[in-house]
Amino acid sequence: MRFGFQLWPQNTTWPAMRDAAQLADRIGIDSVWTWDHFYALSGEEERPNFEAWTILSAFAAVTQRVRLGAMVSGVTYRHPAVIANIVATLDQVSNGRAICGIGAAWNQTEHKAYGIDLGTPGERSRRFAEAAKIIRALLDGERVTYKGKYYTLRNAVLNTRPVQKRLPIMIGGGGEQKTLRTTARYADMWHGFGPPETMARKIAILRQHCADAGRDPSQIEPYGGSWLVVRDTKAEADGVLAEIAKHHPGMNRPNAFVGNVDEVAARLKQYWDVGIRGYIVGFAYPYDMETMKRLAEDVRPRLERLVGIAA
Repeated sequence: MRFGFQLWPQNTTWPAMRDAAQLADRIGIDSVWTWDHFYALSGEEERPNFEAWTILSAFAAVTQRVRLGAMVSGVTYRHPAVIANIVATLDQVSNGRAICGIGAAWNQTEHKAYGIDLGTPGERSRRFAEAAKIIRALLDGERVTYKGKYYTLRNAVLNTRPVQKRLPIMIGGGGEQKTLRTTARYADMWHGFGPPETMARKIAILRQHCADAGRDPSQIEPYGGSWLVVRDTKAEADGVLAEIAKHHPGMNRPNAFVGNVDEVAARLKQYWDVGIRGYIVGFAYPYDMETMKRLAEDVRPRLERLVGIAA
């Protein structure tokens, strides 16, 4: 299973984010992510929160191997051609490590504050489908002429080409009739939340959408995710979560899966068994570097043995 770390950009510092990303790079984690929002998402909203693509480019300059992506960029914040240019540039800066994480957007606070049209759920889904189609075509090197309800392009090209032959698109969201249909058509990775039984149902629906689109479902890698705290006792884990909450005013204690190495590995195997092939763990400042290290050094080998025994 591929492991990713999502480093929350709220109420933190650049040196802290940099150090966590470099640790992930050293210990063999597959990917590092941050969210694409302008207000804090947990606790008080009007708190410091770094802009995603700037941080990702900075990560690219101080790491060597981890893949880098936003989880995920709402397409309402930037025109899809602008997103394609940003991620292609990140791919150049990182020497082929960029992932284009996109979603339909949802945060009403920042849309209202910045005068960005969010639209109804139906409008968001339709706009997102158009944006994903445009981004995929531009990243693939196509010359795009397109007139939709939300976007119009005329003889458009992406002049900065990615390093990767096919720069992967990750789509985040669990909408079964629209988001997963768009995923089946354009994405290489899909990210959702929920217990294993929920993820199993959504993967089955995604596979059906792939069949309808004439696409091989094995071309899309399903990812799950959650907070995790790896400690030998519940008391230790509770202390970690309490310390995190203290640094984020108004934040409830994170809803995390807490366990020792064996318990966390067994939980992750449940996701593997339903088809999840990547897992992105959330971390807020102060970043829990002990959990990061134990996931890489202890949980991952244990999980690999469990999967090997089951195979």
